Amino acid sequence: MKADDPAVLDVMRRSMVARIATLSRNGRPSINPLYFVYLNGHIWLGTVDWTLAARNVKADPRVSVLFEVEQDPSDQRVLRIRGRASVRTDQKAQHSYNLRTARKYLLTPGGIRNALTHIRQLPPMHNYHAQSAEKGQPCVIEVTPEQAEFLNYDQRG
Repeated sequence: MKADDPAVLDVMRRSMVARIATLSRNGRPSINPLYFVYLNGHIWLGTVDWTLAARNVKADPRVSVLFEVEQDPSDQRVLRIRGRASVRTDQKAQHSYNLRTARKYLLTPGGIRNALTHIRQLPPMHNYHAQSAEKGQPCVIEVTPEQAEFLNYDQRG
């Protein structure tokens, strides 16, 4: 299945967090939850260049990204996208990512619901992001999808 399939796009549109699985130089797997947007056929995930996710992508571009619709318990679909990733630190990518995440997480019903659900976490999250920016450069992990598939609910465990 391709990433532009309507069912795939629906899950990505409704999902608030993506979980990116990466491999280190020595092949050790890691998975990290990140905010994301889907833009021009690519998945863009925001982070900072010193994070494990960014370092691993620089070492090995092969990734898997998992999506699920957290706000709707009746939607049991879990989407896995496999692809190749790169780390972008250019201002254009950062600006595009910031605009689209602001729209997604602040100006949509799902984003507002997510913000209200996690309102107590906003001050610690702000401090984390402020400290992260001091330690490194904001970046975007850009994933080029190669394969998309839905996992059965029974396969999640």
